[in-house]
Amino acid sequence: MKKLFWALLALAFLWSCDKKVTSDVDYGTPITVNLGISGDVSVSSEPISKGSADTGIYGINVYFDKEKDGNPNDIYAFGIFDNVADMTITLLSGYKYTFKCTLVKNGVDKLYYGQYGSNTYSGYAKPFQTSKTASSQVSNSFNYTSNSGGEYLSGIGSGIAIINNNGAASGDVTHPKINRYYGEMANYTPVAGGVVTIPLKKTCFAVKLIIRGVPEGTLSANVKIDGSYTLVDGSTGTEDYIGEAVTYSFTNLPQYVNDGASAPAVASWSFESSLFSQWNLSSSSDITVKRNVLTTVTISVTPDSATGAVSVTEEEWNDDNVINMGINTDGLIDIIVNPDPED
Repeated sequence: MKKLFWALLALAFLWSCDKKVTSDVDYGTPITVNLGISGDVSVSSEPISKGSADTGIYGINVYFDKEKDGNPNDIYAFGIFDNVADMTITLLSGYKYTFKCTLVKNGVDKLYYGQYGSNTYSGYAKPFQTSKTASSQVSNSFNYTSNSGGEYLSGIGSGIAIINNNGAASGDVTHPKINRYYGEMANYTPVAGGVVTIPLKKTCFAVKLIIRGVPEGTLSANVKIDGSYTLVDGSTGTEDYIGEAVTYSFTNLPQYVNDGASAPAVASWSFESSLFSQWNLSSSSDITVKRNVLTTVTISVTPDSATGAVSVTEEEWNDDNVINMGINTDGLIDIIVNPDPED
């Protein structure tokens, strides 16, 4: 009799627990969908190895509206991939989802891979650190919050990266010399056999420095962003200096996905005469760097009677955004802005 009593008590307890779970939580029906990439980047579905020409690394955070309030702000899953064909995720019906993705082109070569922070295993550090670890490994699969305790990729919206410096880890680089992409797909409702396409936009700018026409002495110049971060610099005497175009990533990626997105920078120069110290000059000019635009800063020293000019034109990616800084030896600079021609 006593055994029957305890059996019935246990059955009642299990029934009450089951009733509480099914009445309070609706987990929906699992639906598997594929992820696709579009926008400014073309991708291959072939597996990527460390020696491949295309060694891009993707980081993805997936959010859902846990309370079914139409605001998908709760982390659902995250993953790091080097093979787009493996981007398959199981979603739950009845919820809305938002996907946030970043891509580092040639990330296998550009980013630091190894033990970082307190980690005892090798992995990629920023921008692929998580909310719990200083680095992560490429898994080509998603980690769901129920298994990861709410863990997510905490750096995919930041331009900061840890760069591979001959096998060693650099410090935090706020404007790394990498090709970076970012994109979001918001408020997705899963359907059977569906494909989530995330539009990735390039979040980079490029700068080039040219110095011409120095009659004597030495002219030094640089372009800086964020006050003190040097993008390009150079120095020359009577021979022309033509620097290389250098690509950089912006800092806050979501702010730089739209055409025309820009950031302020400063071009500075200093002329030191080899003849008379009173001819020494220095000055600076505010310029703008833009998403998907190569900005070429040309600094020219001209005779006293000439007119200096700074002209700015905005072109498509791979074309020049030319800034010509003509410097009079009297130190005056005239700024002329050429507006875009009307269609």
